[in-house]
Amino acid sequence: MHVIVVGINFKTADVSIREKFCFSSESLPLALTKLNNYPSIKGSVILSTCNRVEIYATVEKIEEGIKNVIDFISEHHAISVQSFMPFIYSKYCQSAAMHLFRVSSGLDSMVVGEYQVQGQVRDAYFLAKENNATNGMLNKLFQLAIQSGKRVRSETSIGEGTISAATLAVEIVKKTFKEKSDFNVLLIGAGKMSLLAAANFQKQFKGCKISVTNRSTERAVELADQFQGTVIDFDKKLESIIDNDIIIASTSADSYVVCKDEMLSLNGAIQSKRKIFIDLSIPRNIDPEINSVENCLVYSMDDINKEINSNLDKRASEAINAEKIIKEIAQDYFDWYAKQSRIPSMLEIKKELILIKQNTMSCNAALFDSLDQNQKEVIEKMLDIYTGKIIQVIMRNHKKPSGAEVEVPEAETQHHHHHCMN
Repeated sequence: MHVIVVGINFKTADVSIREKFCFSSESLPLALTKLNNYPSIKGSVILSTCNRVEIYATVEKIEEGIKNVIDFISEHHAISVQSFMPFIYSKYCQSAAMHLFRVSSGLDSMVVGEYQVQGQVRDAYFLAKENNATNGMLNKLFQLAIQSGKRVRSETSIGEGTISAATLAVEIVKKTFKEKSDFNVLLIGAGKMSLLAAANFQKQFKGCKISVTNRSTERAVELADQFQGTVIDFDKKLESIIDNDIIIASTSADSYVVCKDEMLSLNGAIQSKRKIFIDLSIPRNIDPEINSVENCLVYSMDDINKEINSNLDKRASEAINAEKIIKEIAQDYFDWYAKQSRIPSMLEIKKELILIKQNTMSCNAALFDSLDQNQKEVIEKMLDIYTGKIIQVIMRNHKKPSGAEVEVPEAETQHHHHHCMN
């Protein structure tokens, strides 16, 4: 059994492409079931975030497994394979494991050391496990990946001065409105990202007033209460935009919740003062064409990520320490993997040794018959201990090297010869 990963991320594709591949949390249980029905797939976890969609799977045959995952992506999202192949990368065996450890530790993130991805890896794993999509190999891999993320954050300073999309949104506003601090902020959506954004805005701007609108009014009320904010009826969000300087969208909607035509329909009511639309959603929730409406600026996740340029030097030096921790944890996984691959042959050897023990006792039946029951039990126990010791010696000397890391070139999915850990 081998582990593979097939993915698309911010390095290989911009937001307009990535958003076509994301999985909503509601769609994941069915998606995992569909994926595991492919012939070569024996277990899977789907990690879908703003900056990446990665599918981890255990397979019997690597090439067939990668092809199955690509076919699944094509079928699930109704996109032709040819159209997305230039943006896809695939890794297998050690490279796939190392990649997940680096992702969970924030080393493969756009903001090195960002903390959100560790929780996203954990949530993706738990959801897959709850839906019986994983197996022993994936369970071990993801448990160590989560451990890797925790250790990197507790043993290095890689996450200090944490930058997230929510904090970068504040920086964008500061640059646009240099002297202003009494903002009206409308949050469309009441999830984690909206919570972070509200906290950051109220911390940075003294006169910041928060309004919240959400399809579920109950969640909107919960969020608004935390920030002494106002709840806006979801159907009235368009009129509410007129009264707000900053509109932050973070929902799980799979299409725009604010369109250019709607903005134009406000008949000039919005054109007298500048507005910033910050879209923290994948798929995007704010129509990028709103940029062409007078006094309106739209920032997508990719635009926000371009703002990253501060306190990354320190993180780069901390990343070296993080890589050491990851290699240590990765070695634990590779040793465990190598041991699993030896267990079937060890069980066969154990069966043979039990037969040898029984034959030895049969061949020495005359000697055994002269012993009392207690003595017989002592000798049999000694033989069992001896058998166990022999197996331990064989295990120690039968260690297969976990093999040099084999990197699959990014965006390449056809591989004709594989060297793996087993």
